[in-house]
Amino acid sequence: MLMIVAIDAGNYKTKFYDGRQLRAYPSLIGEYRERNIRQVHGDYDFEFEYDGERGFAGTLALHESECAASQKGETKAHPDARLRILIALHQFGDGLEYELVVGQPVSMHTVAEKDAIKDMLRGRHELVVNGRRKVIVIRRCEVAAEGVTAGLLLPGGGIIRVIDIGSGTVNFGTLVDRRFNDRGSFTLGSGLETLRSVQPADFGRQISLRALASGWKAGDAVYVCGGGATVLMDHIRKYFPAVRLIDEPAFANVRAFYQIARRLYG
Repeated sequence: MLMIVAIDAGNYKTKFYDGRQLRAYPSLIGEYRERNIRQVHGDYDFEFEYDGERGFAGTLALHESECAASQKGETKAHPDARLRILIALHQFGDGLEYELVVGQPVSMHTVAEKDAIKDMLRGRHELVVNGRRKVIVIRRCEVAAEGVTAGLLLPGGGIIRVIDIGSGTVNFGTLVDRRFNDRGSFTLGSGLETLRSVQPADFGRQISLRALASGWKAGDAVYVCGGGATVLMDHIRKYFPAVRLIDEPAFANVRAFYQIARRLYG
């Protein structure tokens, strides 16, 4: 069965949406080791085998791996992101063949980077998770810009600004009459998990000043999404009084990706 799916392979959580179910699991990946005590740590305890590699992922990596981490940065063209996506398809997908839309930060949403992501995902993948072997075939894949794409969930035209606050990056997006605007869209290469000893108020100030310095206006229609949206909302409001939260902010990107997937693959 061929399925249309959207996946936001975030640095903190990987989100999956197929039009029916919204699912998310922690994006941590850690080393494999033999365990004498096998404790259930959560609903997302994953022991995987892929491409000659064994390891732990999700809540199992969090509790049982000494080197558990999530690769961050301004591109998703790397093996960690591929593994996050494949685990999501293995665990949450009902089919064996997929047409897929995934995300990439605005700053690296280039032809070369998007092609690298498509090349690493398209094709046949054999993956074992918790002893269950699956062959996953990705027939088609497209790459959407994180943050700005979430603006498609909002009604109306004119100028709409979106701030997508993640654990590794913050994406700033601008839509003008529902068309993406490159000049008003950019990425801050820091997130809630990359800063040391910085208070939410300070990070909210940095985000807001970056937007203002790039030509955004205090009176603009600004919307916030991402995993850090609720934490920083009030601090951003000091600089953008009309700021609003997108519904289900942590899932805004993946829901918008799915809208694009339906239009592309129908």
